[in-house]
Amino acid sequence: MSEGVYEISDGFEDDEPDAIKNTDIDDQLYANVRAFKPSPRDGVVASVHVQWWKRPSGVAAVCLGLLCVLLLAGIIGLSVYYGVIGHHDSKLREQLQTSYNTLTKERDQLQTSYSTLTKEQDKIQTNYNTMTKERDQLQTERDVLSGWLTSLKQTCPERWQKFESSWYFLSTETKTWKESREDCLQRGADLVIINNNKEQEFLFNLNKRVWIGLTDSVTEGTWRWVDGTPLTTPRYWSSHQPDNGDGKPEYGVEDCVQIRKDQSPLEAWNDVSCRSKLNWVCEKVF
Repeated sequence: MSEGVYEISDGFEDDEPDAIKNTDIDDQLYANVRAFKPSPRDGVVASVHVQWWKRPSGVAAVCLGLLCVLLLAGIIGLSVYYGVIGHHDSKLREQLQTSYNTLTKERDQLQTSYSTLTKEQDKIQTNYNTMTKERDQLQTERDVLSGWLTSLKQTCPERWQKFESSWYFLSTETKTWKESREDCLQRGADLVIINNNKEQEFLFNLNKRVWIGLTDSVTEGTWRWVDGTPLTTPRYWSSHQPDNGDGKPEYGVEDCVQIRKDQSPLEAWNDVSCRSKLNWVCEKVF
C-alpha cells in the first residue's frame, strides 16, 4: 500500500508543474491521497476525486459568475429604470412644451391687448386734450357773452327787445301812422324797416297789428321806407294787396302799411289809411 502511495506520489512529481511544491498544494495533495479508496469492482484505485470548489480557481470562478449575474441584473434594472424615467421625462417634456406654447400664446395675446389699450389710451388722451381746449374756449365765450349780456342789460331801455343787430320797441297803445313815427323819433329810433324773412317773422310773432315804416304818401304806387329807400325785395304783401282801398270810399286812401296777424308770416302786409290807429314798432340799429 505504501509503495502504491509512493508510486502515485512519484507520478504527481513528474506530471505537476513546479508550483505544486508549494506547501498549501502539498497539504491538499496529501489530503486527497488519503481520500483514495479501492474500486469495489477491481480492487484498485480508479481515480483521484478532487473537490473543485475547494480550489482557489473554483472559488474565483464562482465569485466571478456571481458578479456577472449581479452586473447583468444591475444592467437590466438600470435599463428598465432609465426606460421608465425616459418615458416619464418624455411625457413631462411634452407637457412642459405644451405649457410653454400656451403661455407664449397668452403672452402674445396680452401684448396685443396691451398695445390696443395703449392706442385707446392715446386716443382718450387726445380726446381729453381736445375737449379741454374746447371747454376752455367755451368758458371764454361764455365769459364774453356774459359780459356782453350784462352790458346790454345795463344799456337796454325798458320794453325794448334785441333781435340780431337791432333793438325793437313794441308800443302798448295805438296811434296813427304819423303819430307813431313821431314817437319813434322821440325815442331816438324810427318805424321799423324790414330787410329779410327772419325779421319779418320776428315782427309777425309779436302777435299785434302794427305799423311799419313803409308808405306811398309822397307818390301814389311808389312805396318807400322811412329812410327814403324804395321798396324792392323782399315783399310780404297779403293776397291782392296793396289795393288802395279797392276803390271803396269807406276805406279812403290807403298810403301806409301794417302787419296783419291773421295771415301767414311771409304774406302779412296790408295797405290801410294812415289815419287808422294801430300799435307800432320802433327800430334802433346798432
